[in-house]
Amino acid sequence: MHRREFIKKTALSGAICLTPSSLFSSEKMKSTMALYDIQWKFDLTAHSAKECVLWIPLPSDISGFQTLLQIGAESTATKHFQTAHNHYESATYYCYWDKNGTNKLLDLSMKVALRDRQCDFKRTRICPDTRQEAQEFLAPSAHIPTDGAVAKISKKIVANEKDPLKKARKIYDWIIVNSYRDESVHGCGEGSPNAMLGQLERDGRMGGKCLDMSALCVALMRASNIPAREVLGIRVGPSALSPSFSAKEDITKSQHCKMEFFIETIGWIPCDPADITKLILKEGIEKTSPRAQELANKFFGFWENNWMALNHARDFDLYPLNTQGSLDSFGYPYTEVDGEYLDPFDPSNYRYTILSKKAAL
Repeated sequence: MHRREFIKKTALSGAICLTPSSLFSSEKMKSTMALYDIQWKFDLTAHSAKECVLWIPLPSDISGFQTLLQIGAESTATKHFQTAHNHYESATYYCYWDKNGTNKLLDLSMKVALRDRQCDFKRTRICPDTRQEAQEFLAPSAHIPTDGAVAKISKKIVANEKDPLKKARKIYDWIIVNSYRDESVHGCGEGSPNAMLGQLERDGRMGGKCLDMSALCVALMRASNIPAREVLGIRVGPSALSPSFSAKEDITKSQHCKMEFFIETIGWIPCDPADITKLILKEGIEKTSPRAQELANKFFGFWENNWMALNHARDFDLYPLNTQGSLDSFGYPYTEVDGEYLDPFDPSNYRYTILSKKAAL
């Protein structure tokens, strides 16, 4: 039996029912806006005689960039529900199938409004609670060290610079200059700053993907006393800037990690050093080319409206708790079958697709 639930989105700001027209009233705002219908389909029927538990990362509202308008689910699960009961308050969809289930299916649909997020770098009034919450993202974690090689390189990069925004830009530029996109890396990468710096010391440059470069940028900024965090997400449509940043309707393998950092006089500032290295590889251009320089300047303070943010959850405990323990990151669906982790990249055991269609405004 399929059980269907539709949940009208209640935004963090307190709005009860949101529409594109109410969110983006001016013509200028509409010109940078995109609306997407996204569908996640899961089929765990191959494990019909086993207990299956599934956790899916969901998008949350980000002021001025992203609003989840609606979410609905149809599933054969014994129980399934949406929750944000975790340290980061990251939106999650949870499904549980007992051993008696024959067809183990989930169809999760959502509508999300996105607009270009462009920082103007103007001073603004930041509330004390926001400043205090940002301090959490100064501390090291299991996968984001701020001592040892990270501290040494960070000090070398920023030198005698005191201005935090200029320090952040130096670190961002250093990542682009010293790293390259390595297509052989699995998924979004491991996100290990020490592994990246070890490769740099050994080879003179660092290869990786988006989580690797974002994590290193975050670690270096934290070591320089700048709050920073990775943001796990997924590309959902075409880019106006480059095919390198685009996704087609099947976005199952379109996961991408960006990052943001916090300046007390400005707030959270988006950026994306990893996509510049992807641009360089895919378009076959030099790092010093005018095009690479132009987009490197733009991406320091910018997220495009064809990417959907999921969470900044690293070293993350799921809810309800899983058997295998804390996750390194939560950018992909996570499943356990009879308590054993199921690799999401193994299609014979874990069949799921994510589809995205641009909707009319």
